[in-house]
Amino acid sequence: MNEQIIRNDELDRSNAIVASNAEIFRYAISSILSQQHLADTVLTTSNWSSVQAHLLRAHCTKLAVINTDVLNGQGHGMMRRLRLSYPHLRIVVVGQTRERMKILSLISAGAHAYILESMPMDEIAKAVRMVAAGHIYLPDMVGDLSMPEPESARPAGALTRRQQQVLQLLVGGASNKEIAHALNLAEGTIKVHLSGLFKALGVHNRTGAVASVHAQAY
Repeated sequence: MNEQIIRNDELDRSNAIVASNAEIFRYAISSILSQQHLADTVLTTSNWSSVQAHLLRAHCTKLAVINTDVLNGQGHGMMRRLRLSYPHLRIVVVGQTRERMKILSLISAGAHAYILESMPMDEIAKAVRMVAAGHIYLPDMVGDLSMPEPESARPAGALTRRQQQVLQLLVGGASNKEIAHALNLAEGTIKVHLSGLFKALGVHNRTGAVASVHAQAY
C-alpha cells in the first residue's frame, strides 16, 4: 500500500494523521482509528515535513499517532513544538525504546502517550482510545517510571500537587484502579506518580506511605 493520497477538500476534513516509515504500521493504525470510530478521515505519511504541512492546512485534526522513526532523534523538540503550536492536538508516540529518560523526555515535552511497537494490537487500540478521550496513557511495563522535577522547582521532599492528590486517595484506601478513575488518568500513570511519591516520602510501598501520613498527624 502506497502512502495515502487525498484531495484538498478531504485534507481540510482530515481529523487524524498517522506518521511512520513503516507501511504496515501506517496501515495497522489507520485501521484501528477507523474501526474504533476515532477519525472520519485519516491521513498517512512517512515523513515529518508532511506532518507539519498537514497540520498547518487541516485545522480540524484532533489526533496524531507518530512513530519515532520519523522524528530523526529529535523527539523532545518536535513534541514541544507540536504542543505549543497545536494545544488541542492529542499526540500518541510509538517506538521501540525502553530507555527511561527518552520516554520521560517525550512525555514531558507534551506527548499524551508512549506505546511500545511490540505491544499487542488490542493494547495499542486501548491506548489510542484513551488518548482520544482526553486521558494520558503509559503502558504497565513502563509504569514504574518516575517523572523527575528540577530541584529548584520545589523544596526537597515536597510533593507535587498530583502526588498530594494520589496520596490523599491512597490514605483513604483506594486501589490504583480507583485512583486512576478518580483522577481521570491511566493506571500506568498512577504508578508513575506512586513511584515519585514513595521516593519523596522515603518509603518503599503503599503501606509505608500511609504510615508516614499517620506519623505526621501525631
